[in-house]
Amino acid sequence: MKESVSSFLGNVLSVILGIAITFAIQGMIDRSRDRKDVRHALELVRMELASNREDIALVRDYLYQERASAFFFQKHGDALAQVPEDSVSYHSGVLLADVSMSLSQDALSLLKMSSLFQKMGNTPLSMDIIRAYDACDLVVAHVNRHLAERNAHFEGTVHEANVGEITAGGIISVPRFLGTDFGRYAVRWLTAQAAPDRYTDVSDLDRAIDAIDAFLGKRAECPSRQSTVQP
Repeated sequence: MKESVSSFLGNVLSVILGIAITFAIQGMIDRSRDRKDVRHALELVRMELASNREDIALVRDYLYQERASAFFFQKHGDALAQVPEDSVSYHSGVLLADVSMSLSQDALSLLKMSSLFQKMGNTPLSMDIIRAYDACDLVVAHVNRHLAERNAHFEGTVHEANVGEITAGGIISVPRFLGTDFGRYAVRWLTAQAAPDRYTDVSDLDRAIDAIDAFLGKRAECPSRQSTVQP
C-alpha cells in the first residue's frame, strides 16, 4: 500500500514538474519572441523617424529658398526688366510651387496596436519616441499653415476685375503681381516671416533616434544633421 501511495505521489510530482518545466520553457520562448518583435518594431521606428527627418530637411531647404526668392523680388521688384529672365522665372516658380507636407507614422501605429510599448519595459525610450512623433506633427502643422497663408496672399487677391492684369496663361504672373499693392504686400509678408529653423526643429527626432540606437546596442547609420541651406 505504501509503495502504491509513494508511486502515485511520484507520478503526480513528475506531472507537476513536467508542467512547470513546460511553462518555463514556453515563457522563455515568449520572452524571446517579444524581444525580437520589439527590436524589429524599433528598427522600423528608427527608419521612419530618420526618413521623416530627411523630409523635414528638404522642406526646410525649400522654405529658405522661398525666403530668398521673396527677398529677390523685394530687391528687384521695381526693375525686373533689368534682371535676367531666367532668374525671374526661377524665383517665380519657387514662390508659386505647389507644396504641401506630410510625414509617416506607420511604425508608431504598429507599436501602439501591438502593445509593444509595454513589452519594451523602457518608459524614457517610449516617451522619447512619442515626443519625436509629436514634433513631426507640429512641424507638419506649422509648415502647412505657412504654405496655406502664403497661397492665400497670392491667390486671394485675384478676382474678376484684375485677373487679366495679374495672370498670364491661366496662372499668376509674379512680375505682374508685383505691380500691384497686393503683390508688394505679399512679398513683404514672406520676408517678414520667422526663419524656417524656428518651426522645423528636429532635436526631438535626433534624441529618439539616439535612444533607440542605445537600446538596440548599436550605432546605425544616421543621415547628416547639418542643414544644407544657411539662414
